[in-house]
Amino acid sequence: MHSPLASLITLVETIARTQDPEAMMDTIVERLCDLMHAEVCSLYLCNPEQDTLILAATRGLSREAVGKVSLNLNEGLVGHIAASLSTLNIADAPSDDRFVYIPETHEQSYHRFMGVPLIHLRKLVGVLVVQGTLNQQFNDDEEAFLITVASQLAGTLHHLQRSGSWMSQPTLSSYERYKGVKGSSGIGTGRLWVIDPHMTLDQVEAGINSDAIAETADFHQAIEWVAEELEAGSGRLGNHLPGDLHALFGVYQMMLNSPELKQGVEEKIKQGDSAPWALCQVIREMAHLFEQSNDPYLKARSEDITNIGQRILNQLLQHDRQVTEAPDEALILCGELISITDLAEFPLKRIHGIVCTAGSSLSHTAIVANALGIPAVMAVEDLKPAKFRGKRVIVDGNRGECIVTPPDALLNEYKRMIAEEQRFIAGLDKLKSLPAETLDGFRVELLTNTGLLADATPGLERGAEGVGLYRSEIPFMIHDSFPTEEEQLRIYQKVLAAYAPKPVSMRSLDIGGDKQLPYFEMSEENPYLGWRGIRFTLDNTQLLITQIRAMLRANIANGNLKLLVPMVSRVDEMMTFRQHVEKAVDDLNKLGYPAQLPSIGMMVEVPSAMLLIPKLAPYIDFVSVGSNDLTQYLLAVDRNNPRVSALFDHLHPAVMLALEYIQKECENLNLPLSVCGEMASDPVAVLVMIALGYQSISLSAFNIPRIKLLIRSVSRAELLPILEKARGLSHESDIRALFSGIAERALAKTPD
Repeated sequence: MHSPLASLITLVETIARTQDPEAMMDTIVERLCDLMHAEVCSLYLCNPEQDTLILAATRGLSREAVGKVSLNLNEGLVGHIAASLSTLNIADAPSDDRFVYIPETHEQSYHRFMGVPLIHLRKLVGVLVVQGTLNQQFNDDEEAFLITVASQLAGTLHHLQRSGSWMSQPTLSSYERYKGVKGSSGIGTGRLWVIDPHMTLDQVEAGINSDAIAETADFHQAIEWVAEELEAGSGRLGNHLPGDLHALFGVYQMMLNSPELKQGVEEKIKQGDSAPWALCQVIREMAHLFEQSNDPYLKARSEDITNIGQRILNQLLQHDRQVTEAPDEALILCGELISITDLAEFPLKRIHGIVCTAGSSLSHTAIVANALGIPAVMAVEDLKPAKFRGKRVIVDGNRGECIVTPPDALLNEYKRMIAEEQRFIAGLDKLKSLPAETLDGFRVELLTNTGLLADATPGLERGAEGVGLYRSEIPFMIHDSFPTEEEQLRIYQKVLAAYAPKPVSMRSLDIGGDKQLPYFEMSEENPYLGWRGIRFTLDNTQLLITQIRAMLRANIANGNLKLLVPMVSRVDEMMTFRQHVEKAVDDLNKLGYPAQLPSIGMMVEVPSAMLLIPKLAPYIDFVSVGSNDLTQYLLAVDRNNPRVSALFDHLHPAVMLALEYIQKECENLNLPLSVCGEMASDPVAVLVMIALGYQSISLSAFNIPRIKLLIRSVSRAELLPILEKARGLSHESDIRALFSGIAERALAKTPD
């Protein structure tokens, strides 16, 4: 063999350049035969149902066997490798008891055999095999090389294997199913209507200008045109949005007029760049700032910046999209990212679903879809929208998937489910003014999470009893300098006023580490354990004092502020924070502002804070469990890392033990306690929390009615013996199974 590393790099690069699935598989077997001087190389892939292995490509065996030879798991040598998930290297395959001769392959003349499993994220993708005429094993170097190749190719082949497009014999069903991320619950059907700009930001190439003044003027004209578009869209869609959710148009207007955008583009044009290229660079820089954040909510804001940049580009290049008149029927809007202004171009009654090939559950698209009750699936993998223009599509926001060209039987079943869901949602309206109380009188406070003023209305419309978590980072991340006290004051006043007299827990600035500011450069090797949250703000006292003063002043007319401190890990952090708040109250009163000391709470995200609750108690008035970060730190799992994200589960026994410990400590110390994060929207996790005694949770606005129905349909007394059984279990799937039946039965009830 040549140098193993050089050979591997060459092979992987060759595969990466191969687009056609059949050509990719042929390249793999051809190149491996050459590199390993083997007479045969064959690739077997699991069919999408994972119950058989099919010969997908070969060099050396009969080509007629490709797509026709099928082995059950544990059948033959290949099946043994798949079942055992282990490498097999033998000198004489035909003499092995496990060998199964398949006439179609014509492999009777080959003796030595080596096969390795292809495994991606613990799931079997297929088996890679090399064979030869010699009657001796492949040597150690060859075995090590094939194992390394398999580990490198498994991820690439995983997407191909799962799609089923490589199978020469199509599956019985003619429809295609694509997985994504849940954006907005519900089910919708309609024709796929693709929304795609004529040129994307990624397609803009570097260019220079011949007249900087003229190009700057063109840029400002494009800004004005987009502003007019936003104004018109706000008028068309605003009437259908609950309350002030149409303020999302205001967010776009704010981005459109931000000095970072205008001045950044102007400066690059002065330096000689063309206006499109200058715009592209500045939008990338602004979006990258948010993309670096570990907070999914802030990460999703990069999409808004990209959306607004795309619309400016369309106007700048005079490629403003000419919308073909859509048919007067149900439509499923589809594109890479769909903005609120895209939605405004269609009659709302025609939009029955949204599919995005990018984005997340915290995208503005998802926020608006939730408010409008439109099913949405984000980040759909492998879908090529242009291929399915005008085709019938099902959007299943409950499962996070879409189905293209479904058969009539399947389509009719989904239509039945849609009618059922509509009756269910209509019934939930009755619960808005009712308390979230179990059948035996255990009361749970339902709060909501927010980060933009535009998020406020959905919570109020669905019966939120306040805000359990307000993220205050966005004003800091969209400026080119730290926002002043007056700028922050105006934002906080609007949020507090929207919910008054209901409580609003405003989290102090959670910046630093992986949440970079353009005007405050930081670089750390491990941002998860770095300079962030309360550590950052205490080290930058002026920023903290300014924010505290703005929040205290905003509270004067509303009286519903609660302060929440993120990433607490030490007692002295809370002690110092409280001292700063008390001093700010005194200073403001001396200046004539009648500020009052609000309740001060801490977030339990770091395990040390959990263990220090008794020592922290003198300095706090309440506790909020940040379940996402606490789970992440307890399990040492980055939930945004696809390699380990499957290990992230807030019902892990260790997380349950932590939640129980926190609840008991807070109960003993008479500290009000709440939980925010994804587990607050998980019906099974909510049942566990009720059993543990949690009386306050903060969740996404859309899920409030459903979780309220769940709570009002169960008795805490019936959950306690199940909790006792759960304490003895060692795996989260077993814990979930204990409670899931109760959750399903509760959510199947008709609201009283």
